[in-house]
Amino acid sequence: MQRRDDELYGICLDLIRGMGFDLVTVEDTVENGRRTFRFFIDRPGGIVLDDCASVSRELDHLLDAEFDFEGPYVLEVSSPGLEHKLKHEREYAYFAGRRARLVLREPVDGKGVIEGTITSVSPGVVTVTTDDGEDVDIRLSDVSRARLMA
Repeated sequence: MQRRDDELYGICLDLIRGMGFDLVTVEDTVENGRRTFRFFIDRPGGIVLDDCASVSRELDHLLDAEFDFEGPYVLEVSSPGLEHKLKHEREYAYFAGRRARLVLREPVDGKGVIEGTITSVSPGVVTVTTDDGEDVDIRLSDVSRARLMA
């Protein structure tokens, strides 16, 4: 089954922005043989359940009109949450100014884990300012996993 994270993001971005929300990211996963599309939305002041429901209704219509998926799927819409997993460069950029914990594939300056504030993002690189004030440039390809810190 072909993953369509980026394609879904591009097609649904204008709809979600038009509703007054930010589309943080989209995940296309298969869990227990069932395809799930997760849309993470946000806006200043946060998201409430009714926001997720209204976006879900609109996405349901758009997805049915734009795609002919192989079999059934589950559509989930939620806020990113306080400890959101960071996977795409656009997520690091969206959450600039927030604290994050990055686990690296290979240590950088002897450190396998970097914690600090995301200060900037350039193509393929995120800069994190650690608690001791050091700016660390990390290639996104070197990140094993990352998440926001509450």
